[in-house]
Parts: sequence; C-alpha cells; structure tokens
Amino acid sequence: MRKIELAELKQIELELLVRFSEYCQRHGLRFYLYAGTLLGAVRHKGFIPWDDDIDVCMPRPDYERFYELVKQDPIDPQISAITYRDVPTCICPFIKLQDLRTWGHEEDLREEFQTSVWIDIFPMDGVPADDPTLSRDIDRLNRLVRLISLGSRPFVKCADPLRLIKRYYIFKRYGNTDLDAVNAEIEEIAMRVPYDSSEQVGVLVFDLIQQTIGERAWYDEPVMLEFEGHWFPAPADYDACLTRLYGDYMTPPPEKDRVPHAFQVWWKDGYGPEEELK
Repeated sequence: MRKIELAELKQIELELLVRFSEYCQRHGLRFYLYAGTLLGAVRHKGFIPWDDDIDVCMPRPDYERFYELVKQDPIDPQISAITYRDVPTCICPFIKLQDLRTWGHEEDLREEFQTSVWIDIFPMDGVPADDPTLSRDIDRLNRLVRLISLGSRPFVKCADPLRLIKRYYIFKRYGNTDLDAVNAEIEEIAMRVPYDSSEQVGVLVFDLIQQTIGERAWYDEPVMLEFEGHWFPAPADYDACLTRLYGDYMTPPPEKDRVPHAFQVWWKDGYGPEEELK
C-alpha cells in the first residue's frame, strides 16, 4: 500500500465533497458547509492549511432521506455511506461518507474501528425553546459523546507509570461499552424535536453541542461560498454560526495549535488516484 500525504488526502476529500454536492442537487437535498470546513471557506476560501478533514451538516429530514437514497442509488461503487446503524465497526451517530479505495488509521481508535478516507455528514435537529429539560439533555448528550471516545480508545503503553495506570483503567473500565446502545440513545434524544417546526436547531450528536445551537433562520436561505475552487451552500448568517462555535474566528490560533488530526491513510493495493471514481 502507498501512503497518502496531506495534500493528496485533501484532494480525495474534496472529490468526495463535490460528488456529495452533485448528488444532493440531483435529489433536492439541503446541506451546508459546517465547522472547520465552513471556517476554511470564509477565512481561506478552502481548507484551513493545517486541517485534514471536511464537515457538512444536513437538516434531519434531508439527512435521513439521503441515508436511505444512497443505499439504493450509491454515489459511486467506491463511495460508501456508513453509520453505527448498519456497520458494526462504525462508532458514529452520524454519516461517514468514505472512499473505499483507501484505508486509514486513527491513533486514538482501536484497530477494529479503523476506516477509509471520509467526510463527516452531521444531522441537525430541532431544539426546544424555553424547555427546562434542555440543559439536562445537553449534559446527557455530552456524557454519551464522551463515552464513545472512552469506549473506542486503544490501550497504548507508555513509560510514565501514572499515565500507564490511567490508560489501563480507562481501557478496562470502558473498553467493553456497548457503543451501539450509546449511539442509539444519542439519536433518540437528538431527534425528539422536529427540525422544520423548531425555531432553534443544532448538531446534537457530537462535540461542542451547546455552541452549535442557533436560529434555524440562519440556514433557511443559504449562500454559496467558495471552497478550493468550487462553490457550496453555507448558512446565510455564517458569521453568527462561526462566532457561536469559535468566537473570534478570523484570528488563526497560535502556531503550536496548528496541527492536523492524528490520522494516517494509504491507498489499498491496486488503487491510486489514476483509478478514478465513476
């Protein structure tokens, strides 16, 4: 297998995004650039230079429709949409759209949870207004998301005895967690309020839950933003979205924090960029 370096990894991910966007246009599905990808489009007109992934979000009705459509009408034979619902080795309560020509390794995941090059597709759900249970639900969701992280970690030995003990404890305490049950509970809580009848919406199935919650009106009339020479839909009030997520988002972080994810990826034997997607 040949290793894929950062510049080539970004091109594979960009191709996935382009193909996903074309598919959504054909089927009338709503989606938006999200998180670091939205930030990259606004600040850099493309990838954040040290970033190595792509995130989009979809209103829950469009997300569920896409998930069902793509099973019957795949984007490409070498592109697969997976979640925990039907792939036992997927630990995510959101879609990973992956390029099956590749194989990847994330350092903070056990071997059985490894995957291919992917882009993340997050569902957006409704958020109840003035509901006294909201804070409790967000706390529960944050704990469940954390549990997925703890339950999927490998046990990695190290020289520091205190860190070794902590790692061993986490592995023994959480290593046998029923991650499917955790993901199912995350989805059950997230989907309680319909997207289209809610004034507030958010990505409730992953990190920074409180910071993702905002006005549905931010998304109702999308704008097109440039990303690596292509144009994709983004929230009309992307400034409000990014400020909510990152604060002063136009100021890059310190040099020491400009690092990619701990992820390595290779072309599978017999594949490479010359074997184009259909």
